[in-house]
Amino acid sequence: MSPRQSNRSGPAWIGLLAAIWCGLVALSGCTTETKHRWLTTFFDGVPPIGGATNSAAIAAEKPEAPAPVVLTTHPVKSQFFAHPPYEEQKCADCHESRFSVKMKGSQRQVCFKCHKDFVTPAKFVHQPAENSECSSCHEPHGGAIPKMLVAKGADLCWRCHDAFPAKAKFKHQPAENGECAACHNPHASATKGLLNKPDGKLCFECHDDLDRKITKARVKHQPVENGECSSCHKPHTSDHKGLLKKAADKMCAECHDDLQGKIARAKFKHQPVENGECAVCHNPHQSEHNGLLPKAARALCFDCHEEKEMAAVKGHKEAGEKSCMACHDPHAGKDKNLLKGAVAAAAAGAAASPPTPAAGAPK
Repeated sequence: MSPRQSNRSGPAWIGLLAAIWCGLVALSGCTTETKHRWLTTFFDGVPPIGGATNSAAIAAEKPEAPAPVVLTTHPVKSQFFAHPPYEEQKCADCHESRFSVKMKGSQRQVCFKCHKDFVTPAKFVHQPAENSECSSCHEPHGGAIPKMLVAKGADLCWRCHDAFPAKAKFKHQPAENGECAACHNPHASATKGLLNKPDGKLCFECHDDLDRKITKARVKHQPVENGECSSCHKPHTSDHKGLLKKAADKMCAECHDDLQGKIARAKFKHQPVENGECAVCHNPHQSEHNGLLPKAARALCFDCHEEKEMAAVKGHKEAGEKSCMACHDPHAGKDKNLLKGAVAAAAAGAAASPPTPAAGAPK
C-alpha cells in the first residue's frame, strides 16, 4: 500500500510521515475497529475487518480444482491348479529330497507312482508320453490351466503338430474349435490316431441322427457298415463339401474303378455322371433301395426327366411301370439314349426293317 499522493512541499510531507509514525505507535494498544478507521484514513486498499489480503482474496475467488478421482480396483485372482504333492509340500514324493531338484527317476517313473500306467498296455502311445516327457505338456507343480497344461487346447498341440490350413474351405467343428481331445486321447489309445474310440463309433457320438438311419436301413454302403468313415472323409479340414478327401466322383472311383473305366471309355455319358455328381442319384451312406438310390429308380428318373414327355416316346408305349434301368444304363453307353446293348440292337433292327404290309395290301 502506498500513502495517498499529495502536492505538499517537502517539509510538510516529512511532518505527515512523522504523524503517521506516531499514530501507529499510539494504535498499538487500540482495538481492531479503531486501528481499521485510522489506517483507512491514510492508506488505500485496506481490507475489511476479518477480510483476507488482496492475494488471498484473489486466490479465494478461483474455483477449487476437483479432487482427483481414485479408482479402487480389485485385481482378479487367477485360479491356480496345483499338483497335490506341491500343494502339500511333499517335495520328496518326486524329488530326491526337499533340498534337491533331482528327480527320483524318469518323469514317467515318478508320475506312475501315483498315476495309472496307461502306456504299457496301450497299442498306440503319444510320443511325449512314450519318451517320458510329461513336462512338455504339463506343469510339474501347477498352473493356471486345468490339468496343469502348459497351453490351452489346440495351442498346446500346435507346439509339435502343424496347424490346420487357415484357408481350408470346410472345417470339422471340433477341429475349428480347437477341441482336439474331443476325438483324441492325449496319452495312449487302442485305436490308430490316438482316437478315443474306433472310427465309426467315435463319429456317431455326435452324428447320432445318421447312426440311427444307418442302423435301420435295408441297404448300407460298405465303408459305412464297416465303420470306416475316414476312408471317404477327412477328420479335420477339406476343400470339398462333406469333408470328402476328394471330389465326389474321384472319391467313388477309388473303389468303383471298374465302373470308372467303363465311363471313361463310353461314347455317351449320363449328365450327372459326366458332371461328377454321384450323390445326385446315390445316397453315400444308406438307403431303402438297391444301388443306394435315394428313392425308387423310376421316381428318381422323373426328378429330372418329365414323365409326360417320356410317356410320349414311341419306345415307352409298352414300358408300363417297368424300371427305366431295365432298358437304360444309368451311367454311360454306346447309344445316345444310353440303351443297353440288347435293347439298342433290337431298336436298331426295328428301325432298319421295312414296315409289314397290311393284309390284302398290294405288294
